Amino acid sequence: MTKIIEFVNNLRIRSKLLGAYTIAFLSALLVGGIIIIFQVQKTIQAHIESELTNATLSIGNMVETAASTSIKNHLRAVAEKNKEIVAAIYKQTMNGALTESDAKVLCRKLLFSQTIGRTGYIFCVSSQGIAAEHPQPDVAGKRFMDREFVRLMIQKKRGYLEYEWKNPGEREKRPKAMYMSYFEPWDWIIAVSSYREEFRELINVDDFRDSILKLKFGKSGYTYIIDSKGNVIVHPHISGNYYDDRDRDGNLWVQAICRMKTGRIIYSWKNPGDSFPRKKLAIFNYIPEYDWIVVSTSLLDEIYAPLNTVKTVIVAIVVLISFLVFAFSFWINASVVRPLRALMTRFDQGASGDFSVRMPVTSKDEIGQLAGYFNRFMDTLERSSRKLQEEILQRKRNEQALKLSEEMFSKAFRSSPSGMFIATLDSSKILNVNDSFLKITGHNLLDLVGQELLTLAFFQNRQEGRILLGDIKKRRAVVNREMVFLTASGLLRQGLISGEGVTLWEEACILGAMEDITESRRLEREILDISQNERQKIAMSLHDDLCPQLIGIEFMVKMLEKRLGQQGSGLKEDTERTHKIRELILDAIEKTRNLSRGLSPVNLEDRRFDDSLEDLVRYVKNVFRIECALDSMPDQGISPLFKDNNIATHVYYIAHEAVHNAAKHADCTRIRICLDKYQGRIRLTITDNGSGFDPAISHTGLGIRIMSYRAARIGGKLSIDRAGQTGTRVCLELPVLGDQL
Repeated sequence: MTKIIEFVNNLRIRSKLLGAYTIAFLSALLVGGIIIIFQVQKTIQAHIESELTNATLSIGNMVETAASTSIKNHLRAVAEKNKEIVAAIYKQTMNGALTESDAKVLCRKLLFSQTIGRTGYIFCVSSQGIAAEHPQPDVAGKRFMDREFVRLMIQKKRGYLEYEWKNPGEREKRPKAMYMSYFEPWDWIIAVSSYREEFRELINVDDFRDSILKLKFGKSGYTYIIDSKGNVIVHPHISGNYYDDRDRDGNLWVQAICRMKTGRIIYSWKNPGDSFPRKKLAIFNYIPEYDWIVVSTSLLDEIYAPLNTVKTVIVAIVVLISFLVFAFSFWINASVVRPLRALMTRFDQGASGDFSVRMPVTSKDEIGQLAGYFNRFMDTLERSSRKLQEEILQRKRNEQALKLSEEMFSKAFRSSPSGMFIATLDSSKILNVNDSFLKITGHNLLDLVGQELLTLAFFQNRQEGRILLGDIKKRRAVVNREMVFLTASGLLRQGLISGEGVTLWEEACILGAMEDITESRRLEREILDISQNERQKIAMSLHDDLCPQLIGIEFMVKMLEKRLGQQGSGLKEDTERTHKIRELILDAIEKTRNLSRGLSPVNLEDRRFDDSLEDLVRYVKNVFRIECALDSMPDQGISPLFKDNNIATHVYYIAHEAVHNAAKHADCTRIRICLDKYQGRIRLTITDNGSGFDPAISHTGLGIRIMSYRAARIGGKLSIDRAGQTGTRVCLELPVLGDQL
């Protein structure tokens, strides 16, 4: 094999092209011819099988229709004949020859003496659903209006009907068919019935034999019918039982058909007039009601006769095209080899160092394009030679710039006031930290390098730490995420952590920064407490000092108005002015009360907590024009759930902040406030249908921080998440009464 490959490789291009063209075209033609023959054979076979299958199904339907019609006609003839017999006996009763009871006894004997098939019989049903006459004594005289087929018998009284029936002593229902005829004088529906499994005995094959034998497929294909025991029902040439018949190859083809019942088979068969057996294709389908198998057949040599013509045409085309390819290859070789030799000479000159050599372009074909590529290659090679030194110089400059950039990054990293750290992206092992990080955490540099962030007990909540590092590993930038961390001495501190995945020193790393915000959070809490105390003081001053004075002034003005009114009509103008002053004072009293209530919205001594929430609901409706509703626990106030006014105030302001955030920023149209008990805890829920809340984004606004602080101050748990596909849900849970802080 190696010698053959070596021989081919050493051939001249002319010989290679000629051999390659010839082999390629001949291979393509042969493969194409085989594919065409295969596809034609497949198409012909599929067409014949489809035709045979459709014919088999059509014949099966025809047989079923003919059999069904034959059975209906048979049952109808029996029913009509028995009706005539009953009418004749009834006529004797009318003439006085028989009593009605004797006549019915005689009719019963005549009806029950007949059998339909093997076990079918005749029975009578009245219009009340009673089995007036029935060969089964346990059935006669009983009412069967609960049976659907009995109701249909009473409704139709005449005609054909199919149903299921189980005689006394039988285990299962069996399908039956009946034909009804109505005898009105005795209100008898005379029904001639037979089980469908016995229909075969009622069929007259001669009714459809000719229709089946007329069907032909090709020159000698035909259709025949056998049963599952190999008995021939309809066949153009044979009769009898062929269950054990074998074809030329010794196959028990009849047994195979009887076993499969539905499908296809190929077997050998010798038609009358043939000198030897030929292969046949048979498509067959089973009719279970009559235990018949309908078989449609066609000879394979007749099916594939057009294929021989296709093969002859393909062989002729292969011979003709082979001659044309051989002649065309010589002409192609002559036009390719000569320019290639000239190009080889130019390449040899270029390899010797002469970059100025060029190839003349005399055509626009592939050879001409190759010459153009050669010329462009030599131009590029000449330019590359000049630029090589320039690129070497530029690379040295870039290396110097990169070194300077690394020095600047190192200085910025070390001098940053924020705690900076670098860790590996895959294992979160610390590679380097700056002095600010050591100062914030209290650790030593040697203790940190090479350690994993999670194993250092750095995160007070390790699950939050895993989530933060997981987000960074997924290439999600983390910005100012607030977390609680542990210092080297074990102190809990609050911090803001930012980080993202970067590439440093050709390695995927985590570049992170952190700030200690413990003191700023403490100042925020102090400012909030001072603000709350001052608001309550101002509210109490307005409520306890200014409001009583205004009420006293209003009373004095009221008395003055009354005295002016008693002095006569000459002071009418002064009386009206006094009344106007009193209205202004009343308005000032109401505004003062509203201002006091706004500064201190919750006062459990004067009003219930849900009254404050109702005021908040009315405020949202009036100011923002947004649908707002409050759902609280029925039949009890909410105030008893809180120990003191301070806790209720914190809960109110959490609800106030959540409602205002939804109204101002969520672009919502509906807000729902719900306050109830859930699993032994008080639960406050504010839900809106606005633009929604993304928990994957860090939210560190002042409002959310204050809400979190208030929840922590009263021992509660605050959560903010999505409410379904859109919208936001703010949920506060805190202990009841004695459990509250």
